[in-house]
Amino acid sequence: MQIKLSMRALGIAGLLLATLAGPLAAQPAWPTRAVKFVVPSNAGGSPDRVTRLLAERLSKKWGQPTVVENKAGATSIIGTDFVAKSPADGYTMLSTFTSLVQVPALFKRVPYDTERDLVAVTQTVAVDVLFLVRADSPYKTLQDFAAAAKTAKPPLSYGSFGNGSSFHIYGEKLAQSMGVDLTHVPYKGELPSTTDLLGGQLSSSFASVGTALPFLTDGRLRPLGVASTKRSPVLPNVPTLGELGMNMPDLVGWFGVLAPAGTPAPIIQKVATDIREILTQPDVVKILRDQGLEPVASSPEAFQRRLNEDLVQWKKLLPEVGIKPAD
Repeated sequence: MQIKLSMRALGIAGLLLATLAGPLAAQPAWPTRAVKFVVPSNAGGSPDRVTRLLAERLSKKWGQPTVVENKAGATSIIGTDFVAKSPADGYTMLSTFTSLVQVPALFKRVPYDTERDLVAVTQTVAVDVLFLVRADSPYKTLQDFAAAAKTAKPPLSYGSFGNGSSFHIYGEKLAQSMGVDLTHVPYKGELPSTTDLLGGQLSSSFASVGTALPFLTDGRLRPLGVASTKRSPVLPNVPTLGELGMNMPDLVGWFGVLAPAGTPAPIIQKVATDIREILTQPDVVKILRDQGLEPVASSPEAFQRRLNEDLVQWKKLLPEVGIKPAD
């Protein structure tokens, strides 16, 4: 009887092991087909360029096509919503930027829940932002600009890539610090505002180093300060606005990759690890730094903490500068 019971117990144990091992054994290799990275902004911008650089290298590494699809519009909501509602199988991912954490503070209704519907994979880069004027303007320094702004009628203007964007926040905090009124002019991207600054339609504008660098190199724009918390390694002689006495928020622009919530953890870890490997390659580091982008390649856990902190900070910052959520 004892032997029969033992054999029965062994049989049950074997059945349980087979049941548990089944899904693991059945888990297919990943990827086995094309992987899509959705960029919620127009082609040609810095987020798009970084994503395409990564996609090219990931395609070679994975032996599968890695496609970049631009779904711009509604302050990045359209592309983000598409990914948030995509299957959680690792074949559709979001390659986005700081707007992700701004949207919940900017709009009363958003068609997805950032914290519930998306999961962090990795922050790819940190982005340095400049406060710019035309090189032929009379403003040689930030002090020159502030002095002119105190008496300017109509007020001096600044461009940003949209209402409630980080550039908008920078501009309002800068105006508060200088004790002046500045007219905010929102655009749909950095390049249009930079173009209008070059054309004389704006007094000043904010832009990432990558967008501004060609115009700094050819002598058409002048940086008055770095809006980021540290000096840019590309422009080490340009002081931060904080160094110049401005009370600026501790905000750092970023690009990063997320996936639909529920994407298997092994896939999340693989994508993060493979992107980290690419972002440490010397030629990739040089390409990015030449555009004013600092490679980060954080872990999924570290990026998720960053997102959670930023979501709280943006909801606090907007009321401070008088920006109310839109319907």
